[in-house]
Amino acid sequence: MTWTVGVESGGTFTDLLMLGPEGQVVLEKALSTPDAPEESVMAALARGLGTAGITGSQVGRLLHGSTLAANALIERSAALPALITTRGFRDLLLIQRQDKTRIYDMFYRKPRPLIDRDRIHEVTERLAADGSVVTPLDRAEVIDLVARIVGVGEVRSIAVCLLHSYANPAHERAIAAWIAERYPSVQVTLSSDVCPVHREYERMSTTVTSAYLRPVVATYLERIEARVAEAGCPAGPLIMQSNGGVLPVRAVGRNPAGMYLSGPAAAVKGAQFLAANGGPRSLITLDVGGTSCDICLITDGEAAETGHGGVHGAVHGLPLDLVRTDIVTIGAGGGSLAWLDAGGMLCVGPRSAGADPGPACYGRGGSGFTLTDAMVVLGLLPEGRGGVGGLTLSRAPAEAAAAALAAPMETDILEVARAVYRVAVANVARAIRGVTVQRGFDPRDYALFACGGAGPLLAVPVAEEMGIHHVMVPPHPGVFSAFGLLVAGLRMDYVTDTGGWSSDRLEAEEVMLRLSALMADAARDFAAIGGDRDALELRPSVEARYPGQGYELRVPLDADAMRAIGPAHIAQEFHARHARRYGHAFRDQPVEVVNLRLEARSAPPLPGTMIMAEAEAEAAAPGRRRVRLGGADADCALIGRGALKNGQEAAGPALIGESTTTTLLPAGWVARASRGGPMQLRREAAL
Repeated sequence: MTWTVGVESGGTFTDLLMLGPEGQVVLEKALSTPDAPEESVMAALARGLGTAGITGSQVGRLLHGSTLAANALIERSAALPALITTRGFRDLLLIQRQDKTRIYDMFYRKPRPLIDRDRIHEVTERLAADGSVVTPLDRAEVIDLVARIVGVGEVRSIAVCLLHSYANPAHERAIAAWIAERYPSVQVTLSSDVCPVHREYERMSTTVTSAYLRPVVATYLERIEARVAEAGCPAGPLIMQSNGGVLPVRAVGRNPAGMYLSGPAAAVKGAQFLAANGGPRSLITLDVGGTSCDICLITDGEAAETGHGGVHGAVHGLPLDLVRTDIVTIGAGGGSLAWLDAGGMLCVGPRSAGADPGPACYGRGGSGFTLTDAMVVLGLLPEGRGGVGGLTLSRAPAEAAAAALAAPMETDILEVARAVYRVAVANVARAIRGVTVQRGFDPRDYALFACGGAGPLLAVPVAEEMGIHHVMVPPHPGVFSAFGLLVAGLRMDYVTDTGGWSSDRLEAEEVMLRLSALMADAARDFAAIGGDRDALELRPSVEARYPGQGYELRVPLDADAMRAIGPAHIAQEFHARHARRYGHAFRDQPVEVVNLRLEARSAPPLPGTMIMAEAEAEAAAPGRRRVRLGGADADCALIGRGALKNGQEAAGPALIGESTTTTLLPAGWVARASRGGPMQLRREAAL
């Protein structure tokens, strides 16, 4: 009779959700400790075990998500790695591409690489595009070079990215072996392991990113694994990856860049799970936490993913060519600071008050005016202590922080709070347009799925801005990322570069042979981490394009169709997907298959009918509160979400409270309760 624990450490809060063997639910929420993230994780775990009345030995599965990797990249706080590359390609990271992401910005500068030129080193070697050796690798030269790299200073991590190593990894692996012989403590990251595909700039950027993160991630994972063991938990933690799957610590260390979206991907995974169990299958996830707002498109049950280093595959302007959930993140969280730019324009984010000191209303020394402070001033959040985490919200320091903005804006604190809230809503709506309208999707065909501590407070105004008539709020939205961890299974992704197969000359046997090799790799790797090979679900796909196109579309590969009609199956599906994406297709043109991919995953050990039980009968005392939004105040009913029976409806204006957040239900909207499932919010005219 074991418990399952999910704990997600964000920039402001650390959220924990425990699910017992008989459906028991325990929630905890603590302020994060950025300097030592494991401290808040273990504090939340200790409180959760105490509330449940159990010991660590009764935890059968512990899953963990963290923003550690994302923070390290944002802050550029990790130790710098060295890079070894083919002679003549030292400046590749600096040259980058000729594209310009902001074409009307007269002061545009390309993003600065993670490492400077003096940390990039060349070796004499050369492979042809087919992997054949043009110039052999010189062992003596490599050994001398590595000695100089290590001798200059403390180098803990070295990235190796040689030209065309995706076609033949022999030279990279030889360098790794020679380094290991003499410097076993130095961590070596090979592009042929991390990103074995063509496009040398994107591959090099991805490899350097992984090498940059490797020491900091490895150190943290060692600490968290040791602390979990000290707490008596028999199972080692499973770490959330950007692709929506989890892996044990030892597997994560091979490619730490896969942790970049560790926290946000969990919420998307949870939304997918609920959509697959009776909810709408097309969702726009709106996860608004203390530091950021994360948005993702789920179409017909499948979350958008990115696997190339193009426009949607960059991290702060630098390519990260890994399969990951396609999440757009903006600085619009509860702790986002309001400020005036040089022209006197009000801005909200991306700077954040974080966990320390936090918003002014927390009373922990924060002086900046944040979105959370605005919600307290407007009456959306109540003063006093309550809910999971036990934070005390105070109106007086929030008003004092607002006054500092009111003077230069020549207005009062109430109008400042209204303006901050409106700007936050506009920022979120603009980001949603970026993942829908700008990519050819109509947001009105989707339901808005609101989670995170601030998501339900912004959701309906954002939906009105976008013309969306349906909003969903899951149970315990303030710790929903922790729930997403509970329903995540193991997942690994594999890719091999084909060298450019043409559909009109491709043989089915060649495709199946290469696919079989990837499947064998997946079976071996899952067995190595204790996964059940018999429960392995394999989803092959190809990345294809018309000859001359710059980037590819991913096309599912149906093995049965491949055997029945051959490679024509790939071309037919590619033409159809190209027409849906771009509005046209060149059906008389051959299709070039660039990469062969395999997604290998297994379902979590939870029943498919599992729903999220309510933890409390009622989380807010009935009453009324004045909310000061828009041109007129609204007298809102206070409703405890737990008091709404299954199928019961409530009409706005109302504030529906629960232990982890509050849902704003304006006039003209109706909420329908669903015991153990998402609460449905709809416009009255759309009912």
